[in-house]
Amino acid sequence: MLESVIAFTAIALLIGGAAYGLYSVFRYFIKKDITSFPIILGGSIFLAGVWLIFILGILETNNQEAATDFEEESTVAVTEDESEPEPVIEEEVEEVQEPSVEEFLQDVQPEEPISNYKEYMEFYELQINRGYTAYGLEFDEVTIENRNIIVVYDADSIIEVGVNKDLDQVKNDHVKKIQEDLTTTIEGSSDMGTDAIQLERGFAVVASTYNGSSNFAVTLQNDQGEMIDLLVNEIGNYSGKSFVWIEDAGDYYLNINGNQGNWTINVMQYRPLEIENLPGAIKGKGDDVVFFEIDKGSYQISFSHNGDSNFAVNVNKVDLLVNEIGSYEGSQRYSFEESSVYVFVVTADGDWTINVKE
Repeated sequence: MLESVIAFTAIALLIGGAAYGLYSVFRYFIKKDITSFPIILGGSIFLAGVWLIFILGILETNNQEAATDFEEESTVAVTEDESEPEPVIEEEVEEVQEPSVEEFLQDVQPEEPISNYKEYMEFYELQINRGYTAYGLEFDEVTIENRNIIVVYDADSIIEVGVNKDLDQVKNDHVKKIQEDLTTTIEGSSDMGTDAIQLERGFAVVASTYNGSSNFAVTLQNDQGEMIDLLVNEIGNYSGKSFVWIEDAGDYYLNINGNQGNWTINVMQYRPLEIENLPGAIKGKGDDVVFFEIDKGSYQISFSHNGDSNFAVNVNKVDLLVNEIGSYEGSQRYSFEESSVYVFVVTADGDWTINVKE
């Protein structure tokens, strides 16, 4: 309504102002009977009309913008109202997988890479109940579905997988087999020069028994026929152990004098699993080889021997601690340079005791 009134007034002012102005110009210049004031008045009326048209344009522009905004809001509102609700996406609940004995036996098999076993244990977050390490082998006990599974493996591959087996028995069976493989056994009842015995670099423990009344002697030779060590030299029945260092891997030979009785010799190149833990006391009888573990440091070592023959004790067959004949009792200090496993090599014919204390 306001726009219409303004428009009508503006047109009237434009027309009236223009007509009055032209008429005043005619009278001013042609008839010359008036002043210039009517001309100015007519022009002012015309400009007033122009000004009203300008105002009308502003109002019209505002109305159009308001209408546009309203349409956009209406469109958005309609769009929001008419839009379909977004579907609710249900999260998939991952089913928790449980390990099974059947699956384990399929995935973890002998002669396959050890990674199969490690990855299975990690995937199901399984724990090892008990375990042993012996001669480079690992023995694990794992429980799945309330059943014990024993896995034996080395650094590269799986060796054995068993269900409902005793871990200690499995370990003992493997240890026995390894020790047998690392043992050379020779038996006889007369003097003998043996065939070649393959020995690795390191140490060898020689366990000898003899049932007879004459001399029993055992020497070790290399492949050049040179004597490496006199291992045994006794009269009559004998049972004991000797220790010898093997400097180079290769073929070695035993010369055995024992033609008055039966004898057995075992050459072993392995460390026993169960060793003494010192300080403490060790007791024995006759020739023996005792592996023990001790911390670095200086210790007092006491000795006693109840026998008639030579009594000698050395460490690793390098450092001689005692070398006496007959019964003996005494002590001395000895320093172990590092925490490690050592060997007492004992030569005796009677009962003996070694007591180590700080």
